[in-house]
Amino acid sequence: MKRKGKPKKRPATLPPLRAEEEGLVAQLIQEIRHGAPPDIVEKVPDPLCAQRLIASLPSEEYVVPLLLALKERFQERNVNRAIRRAVFKLDKRGVSTDAFHADQAMASTILKPPEKERPLCYVGPVNGEGIRAVAVILHRGGKVFDAGFGIVSDKEGFQAFLFHRVSRKKAKELRDQFEGEAGPFVETSLAHGAAILEAAYQRQLSFKSPVPKDYLELRTRLLSHAALLEHPMIYDLIPESAVSGHGPTDAEIRDLLEDPLMESWLIELDAMRPFMEDMYRVNESPILLTPVQKSARIREIQDKCLAGIFTAEERKRLKGRLEEMAYIFLKIGQEETARVALAAAQTADQEVTTLKTNPVIEVLLQRSLAFYHNATEEKVREQGSGKRDAASPIILP
Repeated sequence: MKRKGKPKKRPATLPPLRAEEEGLVAQLIQEIRHGAPPDIVEKVPDPLCAQRLIASLPSEEYVVPLLLALKERFQERNVNRAIRRAVFKLDKRGVSTDAFHADQAMASTILKPPEKERPLCYVGPVNGEGIRAVAVILHRGGKVFDAGFGIVSDKEGFQAFLFHRVSRKKAKELRDQFEGEAGPFVETSLAHGAAILEAAYQRQLSFKSPVPKDYLELRTRLLSHAALLEHPMIYDLIPESAVSGHGPTDAEIRDLLEDPLMESWLIELDAMRPFMEDMYRVNESPILLTPVQKSARIREIQDKCLAGIFTAEERKRLKGRLEEMAYIFLKIGQEETARVALAAAQTADQEVTTLKTNPVIEVLLQRSLAFYHNATEEKVREQGSGKRDAASPIILP
């Protein structure tokens, strides 16, 4: 007669929480990206809620500080077991969990060299010309760090790049100084920063322009630390489906462009100038036109302006800029603004036809026209003549 094997243990399920506790856990999940881990942990009332919170966490890098804070506060075996499961999932995703193994590292320093610190990467907002800052700090070992600071354009490639081999303290000082000039910065993944820098590098090669030597000095180590991100970073935090089919209103787009981080978002004056001069001449034309005829003629010029400036390539570039700004807004806690920017990105690459407008570039056009018109009027008043040159009525520099 065969011996009966021991019955397999089934994984224990957590006891149910009360409705208010379930609500608390859901609220804490929403606060993780923007709240301080100690403040969040302070709100966890007991080990059971802690286990449920840990089980609900996504396997993303930004949950690591919260797990560390939970580990420090709750010493119960079940909580520690839940944390170990979460850390195991993070390891499988390739997320650095070195902070959880500090004790083992201290005990084995005689047997192996100390672990290198994790790479740091920061990005700044995109301005109206598609220019932004990127900072990268890589630990070489010991007290030495490689620090790279770049200004890049999604259209023209590198504007500048500086590389330094410095101490941790000096790297932080340089980062802070760079942020003061080109920030604010948000921390991001190295894969994200590397993708931005490599896009600038490839753009530089396409123009057959020399690549900054400082970037070449950092590039090999940079690419050895991270695979390039193959999609906009924002979609790791907000799924595309969350805004798909929810186009922004003109008012929402105008409010978005009024945000201090997007005040520089204007169509370039050199591109606008010939169309603005044509519109001025229509208004000042000696030929008698009715208001309706003038309006129709100006609208025709504006449509030509949009078609000439916003080619398919430019609309695609505009979409990418809005996706990057959505990530910036989300990281600084402006979630609603991030969603509007992402919704705008979904419509930014739409082609303009006689039956369908592109609300994003239309609002950009009207905003730019108003800005340059006001600036021109101000310049005329400063000159004191009160008149413009008919040959070139747009007198901005």
